[in-house]
Amino acid sequence: MDEKGKNIFEKFVIRKDQDTFTHLFEHYFNRLFQFAMTMVKSEILAEEIVLDIFTKLWGKREDLKKITNIKAYLYIAVRNSAITAIRAKKKVVFEIFDSATVPLADYQLSAENELIEEEMFNDLNEAVKSLPEKCKIIFKLIREDGLNRNEVADILGISVKTVDNQIAIAVRKIADQLNIDLHSPAKSVSLLTLLFSAN
Repeated sequence: MDEKGKNIFEKFVIRKDQDTFTHLFEHYFNRLFQFAMTMVKSEILAEEIVLDIFTKLWGKREDLKKITNIKAYLYIAVRNSAITAIRAKKKVVFEIFDSATVPLADYQLSAENELIEEEMFNDLNEAVKSLPEKCKIIFKLIREDGLNRNEVADILGISVKTVDNQIAIAVRKIADQLNIDLHSPAKSVSLLTLLFSAN
């Protein structure tokens, strides 16, 4: 849960001032920009899309109480604008992410990571980077952007079951590459904890 973003947004709804708006912008800009980049593959266009979303949000500042989940609202707005920008006439289809380029942050070694030894961290990062793009975009939204399964489903216009299936594919592929037996409950839980803990 993105409590910080939620709190900033709640202050903006009350104050409607430039300072809280700037904090909101700074909190979400980079991740929304990266999300837009996965679809439009242009830094200029991605930045334009995100700036436009925030400009519209500022323009609607007198009527923001209808927005119950600011993070999902912003991601969906970026998705819709990106789809419009690439002249898609239908509702976004998940296949658009087949050709996406999704940058993922590397995992860092920490004292809590007992499942994987130091020399295996390179293998883990390589395994994650070699995931199919559909898996990667979901993986990024959940792990790095802190969205939940329902939010990811809404943002990508897919079912929660599809989200779960893609996560299962990702975990299976990573486990295979690292030779981790997922039939062991302890190892399965350890791998999931490692993969989806905050960076």
